[in-house]
Amino acid sequence: MNEPLMIEKIALYGAPDRMTDALLEALLDKGLRVVVIVDDPTDIAARANLSAKSGNPFDAASVARSVAGVDSVIAVLSSRQLRAGCDADGFERTYDAIIALLEGLPTARVERLILIGDHAWLDDAAQLPAEKIEHLQHSLHKSPLAWTLVDAPGNRASDSQTNDPTAIITLQHYACSVIDQCLPGTSAKQRIRVDARPQAEEAP
Repeated sequence: MNEPLMIEKIALYGAPDRMTDALLEALLDKGLRVVVIVDDPTDIAARANLSAKSGNPFDAASVARSVAGVDSVIAVLSSRQLRAGCDADGFERTYDAIIALLEGLPTARVERLILIGDHAWLDDAAQLPAEKIEHLQHSLHKSPLAWTLVDAPGNRASDSQTNDPTAIITLQHYACSVIDQCLPGTSAKQRIRVDARPQAEEAP
């Protein structure tokens, strides 16, 4: 049995976005150190255990430079900044980001990768380029990384325009659940769905 990965420092792609904000708060609340990878690091306000680096998630060499020294990487592919998805244009960005991360992390000797987004290309790829779907699946299969694909929450929780306070609470619960379930590496090489509802809503 593989030993759980020791995670102390995490690189986070996708800020600024409500999902990445929720993940950032949850990570910092757990006492972890976070490096936010953005175009302009001066956009990130200084805080304890938080730093920022410039980087491009669609370029393997940039990924390797940006994540050097961290233990795990979380990329929110569905964020407003990355705008990856499962329509034709969104899938091209999904493809480019996942390939760059799969190639860049081993170079930086980072073992853990969590990809949050719309992974419906695994279910229905009829309208997408077959050769890229095949290459992406093959790259995931052969990758030495302990990766996990996490389905992004529904529109009510991820809609950046909503003013519903319940949606904010739900998003925070989702972020904590992702960290608890995925960060130790127990769901490696899997696609998972995380319940975004607080426990109080689940009680009869």
